[in-house]
Amino acid sequence: MRKRLSNLQIVSALLLLALGGAGLWIHHVDRNIWKAGRKNGVDPLLLRAVGITESRLNPKAVGAAGEIGMFQIMPNTAKHWAQKTGHKVPTEKQLFKLRVNANISAWYLREGLDEFADKEDPTAYALAYYNAGPSRVRAWEDLQLPGIPFVEGIPFPGTRKYVTQILGIYRGEK
Repeated sequence: MRKRLSNLQIVSALLLLALGGAGLWIHHVDRNIWKAGRKNGVDPLLLRAVGITESRLNPKAVGAAGEIGMFQIMPNTAKHWAQKTGHKVPTEKQLFKLRVNANISAWYLREGLDEFADKEDPTAYALAYYNAGPSRVRAWEDLQLPGIPFVEGIPFPGTRKYVTQILGIYRGEK
């Protein structure tokens, strides 16, 4: 006896065909983002917003300063991750693998979220930490004026724009 396909299954199959396989790719991307986010205690939607901003979800992206993969991981960040987690330092080729890239990204975001958990908007701090580095964010924290949101006080326009863009995507404002 043959099983009948539901209307939803038929529509899904037609959509995948119309997208030329793009739907399968997006499913693969989102599955890896979801797994990395859950593993590291980071909202997968935040992680996805970072991936959109960093590379438009391109796992083969290479940045001008040597950033690698969808989440634009710097080799020194990968080395820091390996030292802190007991993993081997990933090779450049491994950093292009979405699973590895997403896990390091989520871990690094979690590190920033933990460091600034006592702040009014720890997510903004963690994103600045991710983009500009921990030492800069700590220095900016010391310069923060009372009554001014952290994001508005970020002295680097590029980092301020980066944090604002990701928060907009994440919070559904863009």
